[in-house]
Amino acid sequence: MFAGAPLSMLLAMPHRPYRDEADLTLLLRWLSDHAPTTFMHPGDLVWWLYQNTQVDPRQALELLFDGEAGGNELQGFGYCDGSWSVLQGLPDLPAHVWDEMVAAAATRAGGKLTVQPHEWDTPQLAALKRAGFELTDNRMVRLVREVQPCDQEAVALPAGFHFADMSGSEVSPEDRVKVHQDVWHPSKVTLEAYGRLQAAPLYRPDLDVMVVAPSGEIAAYALGWFDPGSRTGLMEPVGTRAAFRRQGLGKGLIREVTHRFAALGAQKVTIGSYEKNVAAVALYTSAGYAARGFWVDWETETAAMKEGQDSA
Repeated sequence: MFAGAPLSMLLAMPHRPYRDEADLTLLLRWLSDHAPTTFMHPGDLVWWLYQNTQVDPRQALELLFDGEAGGNELQGFGYCDGSWSVLQGLPDLPAHVWDEMVAAAATRAGGKLTVQPHEWDTPQLAALKRAGFELTDNRMVRLVREVQPCDQEAVALPAGFHFADMSGSEVSPEDRVKVHQDVWHPSKVTLEAYGRLQAAPLYRPDLDVMVVAPSGEIAAYALGWFDPGSRTGLMEPVGTRAAFRRQGLGKGLIREVTHRFAALGAQKVTIGSYEKNVAAVALYTSAGYAARGFWVDWETETAAMKEGQDSA
């Protein structure tokens, strides 16, 4: 699944590494077609692959196919960024295949591995338990809003502030990258990476929204992802500069992006935030979002790590 031993030793079903953008199209369509059972929005995958220049999709992704259908029907995939992994599979995927996917990820990690399934993904949770993974207390809240008629209404900001997006020329790419770097310091997002992101599938400049202060400084920003197939939206990432917090700007921004999703025909919008970020969860709740379960971190020490400890 990732750099390491041949996958043929680990997965019985037909599989192969990610090859090109045709595979990305396949993966995005699969996530759209199987929502919400995958607990993952197509925008999540685009963001993970394009947010920085250090992720190589050919190393990060392995696609799993149905052997009984000639190896043509996608059944799931694994994504790995270092020691963090997400596994996706159809609900009726056999237990032994889940076991193989988990084993492949653990074998290739070379150290401590964290897998982050949704707590309602019962087959994957069972496979992680069988493999000896342990549940941690690190959870990401899945916050959801069912789009309402009131979301069609215009959103007001405090006096002097206004909304802008990347479909115009008011905000430069350099300033847009800088606000992300400031909010999420240290950040791997660069101007080069942002340029790639803007050319990626599903990116829409009208959903790359900012709150601009009277001084012209960007106070807050949110990047929206809309999937027309499932009629769902995702906000990822979202952030407000420290100097502009507690002024109602973040709440106004969330409502504005929700408003834009509603205009596109979205029925549901999702935001994820780690439970320990109490202020962020409170912000999203105040903007009309409600918790709908958690993505939970499961961890294990891989064989390679244990061998190193034993020999120390």
